[in-house]
Amino acid sequence: MPTKPTAPQSPPLKLAIDAPAPASAPSNPRDTPAMRQYYRFKKAHPGCVLLFRIGDFYEMFDEDAVKVSAAIGLTLTQRTAGVPMAGLPFHQLENYLRKLLAAGFRVAVCEQTEDAALAKGLVERNVTRVLTPGTLVDDGLIADDRVACVGAVCFPRGDDGPVAVAVVELSSGQFSVMELQPRDVGDELSRLGVCEVLYPETLTGTPTERLSAALATCPASTTPIPQWHFRTEEARESLLKQFGVLTLAAFGLEDDDPLITAAGALVRYLRATQSPDRAASEGAAPGGHAGSAAAGS
Repeated sequence: MPTKPTAPQSPPLKLAIDAPAPASAPSNPRDTPAMRQYYRFKKAHPGCVLLFRIGDFYEMFDEDAVKVSAAIGLTLTQRTAGVPMAGLPFHQLENYLRKLLAAGFRVAVCEQTEDAALAKGLVERNVTRVLTPGTLVDDGLIADDRVACVGAVCFPRGDDGPVAVAVVELSSGQFSVMELQPRDVGDELSRLGVCEVLYPETLTGTPTERLSAALATCPASTTPIPQWHFRTEEARESLLKQFGVLTLAAFGLEDDDPLITAAGALVRYLRATQSPDRAASEGAAPGGHAGSAAAGS
């Protein structure tokens, strides 16, 4: 019996689910290698505007970009949708640093530490400079009529006691510690030319009411740093390490002297701003944000 010819078989249909999905943009524009690197340095330098070198520009992102663009007149754009960005040309860095510091910002400069053309993947970067109003040592950033002078204050005997004060003038290296009544603190800091005052951070991010009153006559900017920097044990350790000694007796200080609290906190801050690479590895990067002592912030 003759067989019925069979119809040619059609190729099986390929369901849409088998097709490769089209490439899509990352769901989180901040989750890229460069942005993760940026946020790592930003976390290591809280309270600082981070200038992140990308090619011929230093870029800022998110809140830094918004605040800085409004303060010094930079153009605010977006890196990608939802990520505010502002930048400045690398050859104008010193000029913009003066503007940023004059506007009350503290700044961490993150440089490319390898040639981008030779980089295999993400370009290596590192924070090479941290600049604050009281720790400037760059001649090009310091006005002729002022010195770089930073102080630290706290109440080591409780809010009803006197104030421990430590002051460093960086150009000469002069380091002074003293105990003052609250009513005398602002005038003495002003007399010494202090332009940045460190204090133990609070939940509000501003000095306590009593400390604000003590600083009311001082026009310096204020910078909160972690409270543990002012603890006697940690402060003493910071001083011993800095000066390479086993006791502070040669400096006229007993190991439990209340003045150690402000002095040790100040030394730790200076290590963080003057040697940012080493300080970051030791977990001593500066924190907090700047305000105005004169305004009682």
